Parts: sequence; structure tokens; C-alpha cells
Amino acid sequence: MTEIVWAVLRQDNRFLLAQRSVLGRTGGTWTFPGGKIDQIDSDAVSAIYRELKEKVGLKGRRFRKMFHIYLDQYLVQVFLCDKWCGELRPACADIIGVGWFTGAEMYALGQSLSPFVNDSLLHLSYLVQHYDHHPDEWKESWRGM
Repeated sequence: MTEIVWAVLRQDNRFLLAQRSVLGRTGGTWTFPGGKIDQIDSDAVSAIYRELKEKVGLKGRRFRKMFHIYLDQYLVQVFLCDKWCGELRPACADIIGVGWFTGAEMYALGQSLSPFVNDSLLHLSYLVQHYDHHPDEWKESWRGM
């Protein structure tokens, strides 16, 4: 099974999405930045740190695993990143666009939104609201880089 990591970044009430190249398997869809865990990665957090920088040019400073899900032959681990720095930009040939989207704007992307992101909008909204209203419950689970 291939392990994948995705990063969820939020600025105000907008979430960061990256648009995949039209040449790839997920051609042209908008998704969370991330990718495969490689042999050079010591764990999933080091992988998401590397992938965030490689895909969108940002250095994540603090991550928390939100959940994992099995999609076909993939194990996808989804991390919330609440601190980062750097210049947001498409940072590799696989990414052709980046942007911040509200939930409604993500929904309006229709077929251009990756199925996983579309299917997880309500779940994601609940988790983020819970984080906003109960930050003390999240204190112990953050890992810095």
C-alpha cells in the first residue's frame, strides 16, 4: 500500500488548495498539497514537511494529524498545519496553480475539485470549528519542525 500525506492550511476562513498538472493521473484537479512518503522520510511528519515545500514553496512549522483514510491502494494521512512561512507558489512541474478557497468556493469548483476534498468538506469544517472552539484539546498533539 502506498502512503500519502496531505496538508490542510487555513488562513482566516480559506483553505489552501493546489491544482495538479493536467498531465498527471489526477489531471487538473484542485487538492490539498502533499504527496507520497518516500524512503528518505523518517516519518509522515517529515514527509508532509518536505512535500509542502516541494509542492507550494511553504515551510510548515507545526503539524497535527487530523485523520487518515484508505482510498483505493493508498493510505492517506491528513495533517493540519497552523504555522508556516515562505512564498506561496507552484513549486514543481506537477503543480500549475495555488490558491485560498472558502468552503463555498471549493464546492463551486465542481468536477475540478478532487473527489476526496469534495467528500471531506463537512468533516473538515467540523474539525476546524472544533479546533477553534477547543484549542486546549489539541495542545499535546502538535509536532514542530
